[in-house]
Formats: sequence, C-alpha cells, structure tokens
Amino acid sequence: MASLRALHAFALLARHGRASQAADILGVSPSALSHLMRKLESELGATLVLRDGRGLSLTEEGQRLALGIGDAFERIDEAVDSFRRRGRTELRISTVSTFATRWLIPRLPKFQALQPDVEILLSTSTRVVDLDRENFDCAIRLGRGHWPSVDGELLWQEHLAVAFSPSLMSPNTPLTAETLKSLRLLHSAARRNDWPSWLAFAGLSHAEATSGTLLETRDLAIQAAIAGMGAIVIDRRFVAGEVAAGHLVLPDWPVQDLETGYWFVRTPARPLTRPVAAFKAWLLDMARS
Repeated sequence: MASLRALHAFALLARHGRASQAADILGVSPSALSHLMRKLESELGATLVLRDGRGLSLTEEGQRLALGIGDAFERIDEAVDSFRRRGRTELRISTVSTFATRWLIPRLPKFQALQPDVEILLSTSTRVVDLDRENFDCAIRLGRGHWPSVDGELLWQEHLAVAFSPSLMSPNTPLTAETLKSLRLLHSAARRNDWPSWLAFAGLSHAEATSGTLLETRDLAIQAAIAGMGAIVIDRRFVAGEVAAGHLVLPDWPVQDLETGYWFVRTPARPLTRPVAAFKAWLLDMARS
C-alpha cells in the first residue's frame, strides 16, 4: 500500500498547485515534500509530478490520481477535528500578523470576558486561507474585498501616516523637503511600496524612498521607530498605544487613504455559529468605536 503521508502530500500539491504552500500546510520543507513525491512515484511505478525551474506540476497520470483521491483527506481531517472538538466551544480565527499583534490581541480579553466559554485558536499567515476547505471559522483579510465564495464586512479602510520617536524631532515641526530629508526611512519587507506611495501622495521625494533600513515585519519596523532608528508610515490604529505612551509621535502631516482595508470574512457554506456571530458583532463594534 502506498504511504498515506506521501498521498496526503500529493493531494495537497494537487489542490493548491504550489509546492511551497503544500509543504507549509503539511509542516515540512519543500525539499521534504519533493522527497515524498519521489517516494510515492517509486511505490506506484508512475511519474506523477513534472519538475522544472518553475516548480512542480502534475503529469497526466498525476491528474488521474488526484481525481481519484478527490477530497478524501479533507473529509478525514474534518472528521478527526470534529471528534477532537466534541464538548468544546472553539473559535478558530485566521489573520495577518500585524493585525493580530498590534490591534486584535490587546482587545481579545474584552471578548473573552463577554464569551468566557469560547476557546480561541488564533493563527497568523500571509497566505489567503481557504475557508471552505481549511479548519477556520472565520478570518480577517487585508485587501479590497469582494473575494469569491465568502461573506465579508469591512472593518476599516487603511491609511498611511508618518510616525517617529519624539527624540528625532517635535511633532509640531512643519513638513518640508528639508525636514523630511533629515529623517531615515524604515521599511517593512511586506510593504515596500508604502513609503513611495505616501511620498507621491505628499508630493515629495526622499533618497531612501525605495532603500534604507528594511525590517521583516511592520511590528519590527514599529519597534525600530520607537528606538529612534527612523520614521515609518503606518495605519495610526497600529501605534495608538505607543503614541499614548509617548514612545512615538504623529506629526500633523498628510494622511493618505488607501483603497485596501481589513475585512471580517466567513464562508456561507458553514452555519453561522454562536461564537462566530458573537465575534463578528464584537469585532465590528470595536473597529467602529
């Protein structure tokens, strides 16, 4: 009999079409996933996957096997997960890291006080989870909305505002090309276009518009700004605590409204349970207050 783990890896690759995503879900490295594919091919005596510089793709034989497997592993996962959760009231949420650490987690104790029997499972990822297939009750996504197959409600539209340590300059300093030039610019890897976008909006230029200090996440960029390493452009909601504590200042400079925003989303294919309904109502209330 073929290895079930290798078959599971193959099913994930067939469903998502990307080796990196399949490996991430399975919890292995891409090279380990490739090893599992070779193992399965050896056991079945057929070439299932084509390997080239662009990644992995299914052969005709691989497509036939994928069709035969169907959603068997998904149904097994759902059955086991449902059995494990018997007698428990869980709320499984997927979101992006910055939203979770900078806004949601500091407020979650309020939700727990209102719903003390709900056990929260919070996961962060940069990929868009499939709410029809994966074991999440709801998600908070960043984008323009109108995703297919999900119900979404806007929490807020994003904006970009400049923030920096009060050690760098007074928040009352007027914005000029010279004052801006005196600041180092801090960038986060996932948001490399934020500074160029804000500078174009403000009608200004800067030598570090596309260079300067690069941090992996916006959370790290905020910490670097607190340390006085330079200035960031950020949604003011994510630095409200630091501003209130005096660790950062928000000068009265232009604020750029973006077309993207944070959305609460869920799949209409699943019933609206009490924990999801309560979380949605609470989240919208917190976002709009």
